[in-house]
Amino acid sequence: MADDTILKSVGRGGTNLPADVSLVQRLLLARGFAKPDDVDGICGKNTIDAIVDFQKGFLRKPDGRVDPGGTSWTHLSGTYSGIATEPPPAAVATGSITRTVPRPAASSINIGLKSVNNSLMLQLIGDPRGGSYSNTCQPPTLPKLRRNTVLDSIGPFRVTGLVPAVLSLKAVMIDIQAEQPEVYRALGTAGMLCCRWVRGSTTSISNHSWGTAIDLTLNGILDIYGNDQVQVGLTAIAPIFNRHGWFWGAAFRTEDGMHFEASQRLVEDWAPQLL
Repeated sequence: MADDTILKSVGRGGTNLPADVSLVQRLLLARGFAKPDDVDGICGKNTIDAIVDFQKGFLRKPDGRVDPGGTSWTHLSGTYSGIATEPPPAAVATGSITRTVPRPAASSINIGLKSVNNSLMLQLIGDPRGGSYSNTCQPPTLPKLRRNTVLDSIGPFRVTGLVPAVLSLKAVMIDIQAEQPEVYRALGTAGMLCCRWVRGSTTSISNHSWGTAIDLTLNGILDIYGNDQVQVGLTAIAPIFNRHGWFWGAAFRTEDGMHFEASQRLVEDWAPQLL
């Protein structure tokens, strides 16, 4: 959408030209903050609420309005300059992105987001392998999941995952590259689509099985699972994942700082789109 822009303000107190509203709604949809039915060119409560939710990722006082050339527009349109409203954490700025710190309090991350449980995933998408799982990765057998899986580049690496999840990760990586370039250059992956049990369980299916979760590395180093410490670089990009609707595994009962997964909101939005 490089050639597209809004002519007037959109949102609370805005001019709200239908073409401008539609463009903002489409961008909010692409970033996981709106539903397909919300793209109607009319700036109602759902659109304003979606703008506010999006702004929470980078504004101290979200105002529910997107102005041409303003901060919210540059974040939303992908033309963000990389000049953050607040400086990045010092350890990231000086290159110590793999240094570990105590994991943040659960109440301070994933605000407004819920992780998705197995029962809802099974209901919305289906069983990836018809109940046949082990502790090692296996491919999905569910036809609907196979039809909606793609191998694609999301910027610094390639992944195999559910199509809408991969598209969402592309948008996440654009923002990480702009706002945390050093972390972006260090990013790698330990996998996305992987049909298996949750680590340590023989009854709970990992959300990797649906291709809606991803494990990240920094400079090839995997954050240690379950030690209540997380890499500084992960703390820097977690707010970006959150504002795109991705849940950070640092908040799990057993800390999993390398893990990000699509929140319940995203999965509920994506499920009706699957062929």
